[in-house]
Amino acid sequence: MDVFPSTPRAHRNPVVVARKMALLKAPHLAKLTEFAQRVATERKADVPLFDPASGGVNSKVLLLLESPGPASSGSGLNSPDNDDPTAANVFAAMAEAGLSRRVSLSWNVVPWYLSGREPSPADLRAAVPYLVELLRMLTALKAVVVLGRPAGTGWTLSGRGHKLKVFNAPHPSPLSINRDRAGRWPQLVDACRQAAKAAE
Repeated sequence: MDVFPSTPRAHRNPVVVARKMALLKAPHLAKLTEFAQRVATERKADVPLFDPASGGVNSKVLLLLESPGPASSGSGLNSPDNDDPTAANVFAAMAEAGLSRRVSLSWNVVPWYLSGREPSPADLRAAVPYLVELLRMLTALKAVVVLGRPAGTGWTLSGRGHKLKVFNAPHPSPLSINRDRAGRWPQLVDACRQAAKAAE
């Protein structure tokens, strides 16, 4: 079984999730796993871990969303393979844009669960040091795809926008995309495509 699924919502299959969980301490991911676990301890909150089916610390593209989706639909991983419509949209947009999972990494500007609410200004400020720390670990990073307004605010607060190529796109949730699919879906795909080019 390939750790890089070829179809969306692969985390419906617990075998896929278990295979990934066994790779959390792989060389490309160990440092990120430790980081996410420390964030969870410091914030006294659940934090989904980084997906082994990614570039890990070698990633050239960071996909930055706002905060984790409902824990009930997740796998314990921050992944385009999760069994929810937002993750499925990310999976499809990356595939359409030719953005390889092997050079990219998904994360949230606020990495801990917020019980379904949008990040507050206080949440975004509290998360800034963690985003800055993550960026320091991703030494091969060339581009960031900022997905949605709260993620954009968090990115701006981090003060790191001048270091990398930044591509803004709508949040990939159905609530966002379906408001104007003819306009927003192409924006999402184009941001991923531009990031893929930047990673070459």
